[in-house]
Amino acid sequence: MDKQQLQKVDITGKVEGKFEHGKMNLYVDKAKVGEIVMTNQGNMYEMSEGFEFDHNKVFRYEKPAGQKEKSYVEGCDMGWC
Repeated sequence: MDKQQLQKVDITGKVEGKFEHGKMNLYVDKAKVGEIVMTNQGNMYEMSEGFEFDHNKVFRYEKPAGQKEKSYVEGCDMGWC
């Protein structure tokens, strides 16, 4: 799905950080969503697909409420899909 069709949702309050192996890993519900690598030049934020770090906040891109997924097959009128 195109990023332009998704809603940007602030999830900063749900993010937990754990310092592991010299970097800060970011988690939401025990799933890793990104990491912060600390360097002498400043922090580098690397986010998983579907997540973004912007203005000191973490965002997740989601389908807007009520948006239906398109069918994976065409002509699905026989009731099997």
